[in-house]
Amino acid sequence: MAETDILRITLLIQDLFLFILTPLIAQFLLWEESTSMTLQLRIPHFSILLWGVIAIISIIPLIDQLNSWNQSIHLPEFMSSIEKWMIDSEKAAEDTTKQLLNVNNWSDFLKNILIIAVMAGVGEELLFRGVLQKIFINWTQSIHWGILLAAIIFSTIHFQFFGFFPRVVLGMILGYLYIWSRSIWVPVISHAMNNALTVIFTPNTFNKGNHLIETISKTQNNIWYTLGGSILFAFSMWKIWTYYRRETELSIES
Repeated sequence: MAETDILRITLLIQDLFLFILTPLIAQFLLWEESTSMTLQLRIPHFSILLWGVIAIISIIPLIDQLNSWNQSIHLPEFMSSIEKWMIDSEKAAEDTTKQLLNVNNWSDFLKNILIIAVMAGVGEELLFRGVLQKIFINWTQSIHWGILLAAIIFSTIHFQFFGFFPRVVLGMILGYLYIWSRSIWVPVISHAMNNALTVIFTPNTFNKGNHLIETISKTQNNIWYTLGGSILFAFSMWKIWTYYRRETELSIES
């Protein structure tokens, strides 16, 4: 079996047991409510789901800008050995990711969509937003602190130090999508879409020569795309927040 296939199987097992089975067991042990109630498995309004996906897509240019800034951060001289270890770890993770994404046929491409986008989107949201975020909110008695702490753990567990802050921001966005939409499926599908775009638009053997992908790759760190995306992101989140506020007021009145 090819090394890349072994890597995919490893990720699949990780998604199934660590990110899907673990939160399902945790919610059963920690809370008396049903799984559907605890994890908010209700089907969301289509418009809210759509705004959630738009929010994630539109914030990508800003995330790219934050990623460039994060990579420029250097530790003090006395911590140079730690920084070297971080750089080596980051390089190893980057090489593994490139190996996984450098496909040359439809079969491997669809496998990556399933494992990197769908399975990761479902599993990571169940664990980080469905369970850990709820624990932190209950512990701190604050939605905002709970979302921030869950996002920090979400970013830390990826062990990509030079993408730490952008991933914290992404985790916080997913956290608010979960709270404001009142459905786990909004962050799940938004997360899966974000990962799917990475699979689709990362230059590799499979998509080499695709003009759309080459054009989009040239827009990275473009200030106008970042500004336009940020405005659309803010509007999308506002639409979801107004839905949350309206639903909260209706719950109080009833």
